[in-house]
Parts: sequence; C-alpha cells; structure tokens
Amino acid sequence: MYYPEMPVCYFPSTTFFVDDSREFLVNLTLQLEDSMAFQVYDSPNDALDSLYTDYRSPDYLSRRCVTEYLDSHACPATNQTVNLNLATIHAEIYNPQRFSEVSVIVVDYAMPGMSGLEFCEKIQNKPVKKILLTGRAHEHSVLEAFNEGIIDCYIEKNIKDVAVVIKQAIKKLQQKYFQQMSALIVGMVSVSSVACLRDPSFAQFFKKTCDEHNVTEFYLTDSSGSFLLLDKEANLSCLIVKNRQDLNLHYEIALDNKAPESVLDDLKSGRKIPRFSDSTSLKRVDWSDPSTFLRPAQVTQGLENYYYTIIPEPIEFNIQKEKITSYHKYLKINRQKRRF
Repeated sequence: MYYPEMPVCYFPSTTFFVDDSREFLVNLTLQLEDSMAFQVYDSPNDALDSLYTDYRSPDYLSRRCVTEYLDSHACPATNQTVNLNLATIHAEIYNPQRFSEVSVIVVDYAMPGMSGLEFCEKIQNKPVKKILLTGRAHEHSVLEAFNEGIIDCYIEKNIKDVAVVIKQAIKKLQQKYFQQMSALIVGMVSVSSVACLRDPSFAQFFKKTCDEHNVTEFYLTDSSGSFLLLDKEANLSCLIVKNRQDLNLHYEIALDNKAPESVLDDLKSGRKIPRFSDSTSLKRVDWSDPSTFLRPAQVTQGLENYYYTIIPEPIEFNIQKEKITSYHKYLKINRQKRRF
C-alpha cells in the first residue's frame, strides 16, 4: 500500500506494553515521557481482551469521510461517485476518547502460555503496529515474522538505552499508523487538487511548523493543505495554505466583485491570502476593508510554491472549545487507570 508523506490527521494515541515481567514493565514505564499515553499488561490474554473490546480500526475515519452513492438519474447503476467530506476529519476533536486509540503494541517474545509472536499472529488482521522485544534479534523465527509483516519492528531487549530505542520506534510507527489510516483519503483528495500531502518538502515544512508551535494534534481542513492545529491544552490555531490554483481562483472572484486594485495585486502575487480555506467565503467579504479577510503570507517551496499563514484562535470553523477534551486533561484523568 502507498502511504502519503504525511497523514490527514494526527493525535496522540495509546501504546500497549505486554510483558510477563513486572519488573521490566516498571523500569521501562518510569523512563517514558509523561506525555505518552500507554497501558501495561503482564498478561497477554488480558491485553488481547482489552484490545478486542476497545480497539477501533483506523479505517473508521475514511469511512466517515467517504460516502459512496449512486446517481441513478445521471449515470448507470454500475458507476459510483464519491462524496468527500473533509469536515468530518476535524470533527474528531470532539471525540474525548480519540487518545485511547491503540496504535502500537510492544510485546515481549518470551512469555509463558503465549509467546510474543503468537500474540502478534492473533492480531495480524489489525493495522495496529507491532514491536517485538527479544533477547536474540537474529533468531530465524523473528526475522521470518518481520519479513512476513507479522511484526513491524524488533528490538533486542538487552541493548543499552533500550527505553530510548523503544520510544523512537513507537513515534515512528505511530506516524505510519496514521499514514495508513489516511491513504484512502489522500488518494481521493489528490484526484482534484495538487497532492501537497504527497510532497516530501511540504511534509518537512509542516513538521517544522508543528514543532515551532508545540502542536500536539492536527486535522486537514481542505485539499490545498490547510490544517486545524491544537496544542496539548487544546488551544486552537489554523495553518492556511494556498497553491497557485487557489490564488488564481481567489483573484477571479475578487475581479468579478470589483475589488480594489491593491487587493487584486496582493492576491495575484501571493503577498496576502484569505484567512479562510474555502473560496465561497470570499464572496461574502467587505471588499472595502481587506484587513478583515486578508493576511500577510509567506512562501515555502516544494513540488510547487505554497503560500501560507497561521491564524490563532480561528473563528471560521465555529469550534466549540468547551466540548474539546485536551490531551493534557486526558493524560491527567487516565494516568491512574494504567494497570498490570
């Protein structure tokens, strides 16, 4: 399966640690960051029960976003069209249990009753990413399981700084988990627009932007690459992104509405861009006061030029902040629920 360079959304997710050694689990979890959501199990059967009870397949979001329907009047019954609703992506911020989604499982190879490989085989049909801890990384069965895709990563348990290596592997696989979830949506968005989410340079720019603004979770809002951003306290901002096609469309709308020459110049050059992501909002603005709808823009280069601006506390999305559970609050509530 082709994975996009970056996902359509990302939020902190939960890691399961499964090991019959409580001592190892205690030592490992003490070295984990306070910002990581995780659960620990010293029984593989308990972990399986919890996984099958609470697990949510990562294609749930694409199923919500993509609605197939038949237009019996306009096309034969064998033809299907697809209605893509990106608004359902950032609606996920109202789901208080989004952080409970299990994206990665770290499981020990040698456990009584059920080995780590047997555990991974039992959940092979689930897209959750699997890390196997083993004392002998080059054991034939481990390599074979990796090559067959039964596990996504294996780490020798007795190496130096094993906790650091595990944390790095978790972060990498969590990213892949959301990329996998996003594959269908990105493929469909790319049909009608420039595929900025497949642009490695755009992905690097976006990661740097998130790091600079302490972004904890993000959600795609349009096909040009605009994103709703939240930090760990659920403070909102929005990265508005426009490409040349967007600027041309905005320019034509402004021209049709007899906008001032200065507005036309700003839109044509990309010096300023609208503060909202959809072009229909531009038809309702007060053209005599461009400061209410235009923002100074910067440019980042990739497969094409992307013009962008960051808006703190965006009002255009009508976000009900009081209904959002922040990641910080979630960790505080669930910290005492971690169990063996």
